[in-house]
Amino acid sequence: MASATSNVSKTDSADMIRQDRDRSASVSEELQSAPLFHTHIVVDWSARSKPSPAKPTKDAIWWAVARIAGDIEVDEPAYVRTRHEALDRLAGLIAGELDADRRVLVGFDFPFGYPAGVAQRLTGKASALTLWGWLAERIKDGPDNANNRYDVAAAVNAAYPGVGPFWGRPGTWDYPTIPVRASERTERSAQPAERRLCDIRATGAKTVWQLAYTGSVGSQMLLGLPALKRLTEDSRIAGRAAIWPFETGLRTPDAKAVIAEVYPSLLRAEVRARRCEDEILDSAQVRVNADAFARLDASGGLAALLEGPSFLTPQQRRIVETEEAWILGLGHACHVHEAP
Repeated sequence: MASATSNVSKTDSADMIRQDRDRSASVSEELQSAPLFHTHIVVDWSARSKPSPAKPTKDAIWWAVARIAGDIEVDEPAYVRTRHEALDRLAGLIAGELDADRRVLVGFDFPFGYPAGVAQRLTGKASALTLWGWLAERIKDGPDNANNRYDVAAAVNAAYPGVGPFWGRPGTWDYPTIPVRASERTERSAQPAERRLCDIRATGAKTVWQLAYTGSVGSQMLLGLPALKRLTEDSRIAGRAAIWPFETGLRTPDAKAVIAEVYPSLLRAEVRARRCEDEILDSAQVRVNADAFARLDASGGLAALLEGPSFLTPQQRRIVETEEAWILGLGHACHVHEAP
């Protein structure tokens, strides 16, 4: 994730999160009578191979919940040490909101699809969800975060000529088909595109093929996509949640719970301005983003984001809806940044 520095003094930091919860009191009359979703959750995922420290830290799993209930209320961000615990708690959280007749939007901060053509190459079908299933059959992710993501990355690389497309590993790790540096890959013309349509437009977005080093998302994807499949199949929410845009199209979904890809760095300036002194960046990002999506929804502006940007061609929309996905809010900067 993009780095940010705090503009909030230490004197004010103890009250900052409470103030963020209260700042919507003056706009309650502006809230539309029926937002698309009543609860907005933003999740920062992690590919750690061991449980995160007991003391909250960066580069771990965090999420924040913003609820529209007259005013907008944002909970204290949650910190979770393992992916198994996170999936169990998130399924319970989503189910609780749905059982209370509250529609839910959940955003995860890793790419939901690979560049066009990858799913076809690996599974025989140009379908991101089929590729999710392919990965779920191969990824082993234990309760203690131990996982085999590099084995699966090596299997993907073996499906293409040359060396790559995945890259990025510690130099001492014995994965000779996964190069340490991107420049060590070969026969790139016979391999998939470096970036998806949305990654090209998202400032600072990393390639899906980078497995390690600062800002990488490749490992989060390999572990995150099977996790999303397990989440939607959890008996507590199965049949009540849909993946945007693969199961919904680029339109306002009918599902009671919708899971979408988000990119918290779209709001890097807002996060920088509202981050508390000494607050972990991950915590600030999920808190500010959940609040922003809730405010936008409450003011009637969320539907435009779910319909996708108008500049996509019909062919690009098809690719987004079937293979690559899209970052919720990308291409709608005026809506996202000007949420009340």
